[in-house]
Amino acid sequence: MAVIKLYGRERELGLLRRLREPFLAVIYGRRRIGKTSLVLKFLEGRPHLYFFVNPKKPPHLLLEEYGEALRRAAELPGYVRFRTWDEFFEALFSLRGHVVAFDEFQWFMEVAPEVPYMLQRFWDVKAEKPSIIVTGSVVGLVKRLVAEAGSPLFGRADLVMELGELEPSAVFRWLRDLGIRGEETFRFYLLFGGVPYYYRLVQQWGVRTVEEAVRLLVAGEGGPLRHEVEFVLAESLGREYKTHLAILDAVARGATKLDQIASHVGIKTTSLPPYLRDLTDLLNVLTRFKARRTYYEFRDRFHAFWFRAVYRHRDVTPEDRLREVAAAELEDFYPWAFEAAVRELLPRLYPVRKVTKEVVFLR
Repeated sequence: MAVIKLYGRERELGLLRRLREPFLAVIYGRRRIGKTSLVLKFLEGRPHLYFFVNPKKPPHLLLEEYGEALRRAAELPGYVRFRTWDEFFEALFSLRGHVVAFDEFQWFMEVAPEVPYMLQRFWDVKAEKPSIIVTGSVVGLVKRLVAEAGSPLFGRADLVMELGELEPSAVFRWLRDLGIRGEETFRFYLLFGGVPYYYRLVQQWGVRTVEEAVRLLVAGEGGPLRHEVEFVLAESLGREYKTHLAILDAVARGATKLDQIASHVGIKTTSLPPYLRDLTDLLNVLTRFKARRTYYEFRDRFHAFWFRAVYRHRDVTPEDRLREVAAAELEDFYPWAFEAAVRELLPRLYPVRKVTKEVVFLR
């Protein structure tokens, strides 16, 4: 395994390293926030198994792939096969001194709903066991698995950690290491916030300015962020996300209150709550603020920019002009993003209740 360089995750790594084995740890957070990179960094130099729970694969194929990896790790004879999940966990829990990571654990509830309860049973009854790390990006589902009485992981985790965005200092250090200096670092932060995935793309593609990032990564044909918001929604909601997309477009246009969103989307206000719960509680795409009137904002500033730069233009703009049209949207985006960044950062700099309330009510 290649050595992974992380920025700004010293505290989270320290918490994981303090745990005494065997432990059960739960790490959750919205997509692109760096959960997998954190876990893989922690696993460096340790005997471990890493399993990704792919919701698009049938359970028998997952069991076959997991079983093959387990057979090699446990040095079992080549003829050994695991026909059931019960047989798999019986062998898995014989791996003392190992750390086992299940990435996107919540998808077991879709592809093999018996597995979380099987993990619960083995964890409760086995005296000897490996350490277990489970991660999840569908935040609402993971919270229910951990926090609701009767759920499989309720009361069992030694560590429950919600992974948030990187601090600005970590982002600026990362960008400096890439040779990006001065005001450009702050422009990157205004666009991409503290989301590690975006900066990893900046690093991989070798871009040096925000405009170049927009032209290549966001609006360029084949760019990895060209369909980013649709990908995030489709992965968690399947094909039924058109209304969710319309709601996000409304918020990106400044329709942040219920009646405004309903008018933009063309549905009744009373029909909005299920969709908004998906976008706030389940996926953490929007944040709900309760002031004199409840309003909604993007949790990820880049998502707001994506609607301005790509979603609104791609069907009416020739392909050879889309990159320039998208980059031109930065001029109007920066003032809004600066205000949003100030509202986000000021309570951290001055953690006083009065200041936080004043900032919220400035709207």
